[in-house]
Amino acid sequence: MKIMITLLVILCVLTSSVDAKKKKKNKRAKFQTKILNGEEENSQPKCARVCSGTTGRRITHYRNYSDGRNVYVDVDMTQCGFVKIPNVVISVEGSSHHWMALGTSSVYGTTPTGFRVYLNNVNANVSGGELNAEKYKWNIDWVAVGFTC
Repeated sequence: MKIMITLLVILCVLTSSVDAKKKKKNKRAKFQTKILNGEEENSQPKCARVCSGTTGRRITHYRNYSDGRNVYVDVDMTQCGFVKIPNVVISVEGSSHHWMALGTSSVYGTTPTGFRVYLNNVNANVSGGELNAEKYKWNIDWVAVGFTC
């Protein structure tokens, strides 16, 4: 039984080694981004880029709006170098209470250089949405896919 297990392990190692060599020889193993459609007409496929970031747990600056329970944040993605409006997906991350917020996947006013996120802290019994967002370290994690030329 031990011999059979040893042979299987050797076979797996050899197979992995052969697969790795094939991948090195294969010029198509290069990662490619493909954008099927977006807000604007597509550019050249070679110009497609994936860019991601976060507003940061301790550095996200929220602004109050409406009745004091709601906040918004502007997200800067200038460094991505997009020349057309990218597709953006977001998520709110934090230490607590962000699961109760509304708007955690809603993106507003996307441009090639940024976008805005509004969060409604509808379940908060007190005002001070900005303070709660900062207290619980809410931040926006995002991924954008777009064209750079």
